[in-house]
Amino acid sequence: MSDFKGGIQLGTTAFDAESKLLDKQLKECRDEVTLDGLEVVSQFTKQMKLDLLGDDCFGFAPDGGAWFKNGKLVAVFEAKKQGEKGNAYERWYDNADTAKHINPDVVYVTFCTGAGAAPDKCLDKMRRKATITKGKNFKFYMKPEGFTKLEVKNIVLETLKSV
Repeated sequence: MSDFKGGIQLGTTAFDAESKLLDKQLKECRDEVTLDGLEVVSQFTKQMKLDLLGDDCFGFAPDGGAWFKNGKLVAVFEAKKQGEKGNAYERWYDNADTAKHINPDVVYVTFCTGAGAAPDKCLDKMRRKATITKGKNFKFYMKPEGFTKLEVKNIVLETLKSV
């Protein structure tokens, strides 16, 4: 029987140095990238939640922002760093489900790093499951050793230019 009880475990943190770096890279890209016709929102206000979802019970603040075109959610960028154990992938579903509810055709990009992003590990299994249950517009970039800021920025730009 496992002692794992879910959530962030005693003596651990959801934000180690690698996780903080990926989060920082994505937030910097969110703040630096501008494209005509696109507006980025870093966190939904209460009014946005009411307008888009009908309730304010949702927490929606994806790391790389929620991108809108003509008032329609078109792209979301998220970062997940996971070791071989833990539940970062479970927490991923909250934002993913919210985005898909707002727009079933949203392009949802997730950058996955850490040991859990290796083939057949937890983030790879999440990627495979999400491709089946969410659709091909949910895109994953897997790199256990981490991304450079330029790699992140290029993926963000390429995605935004395609929406």
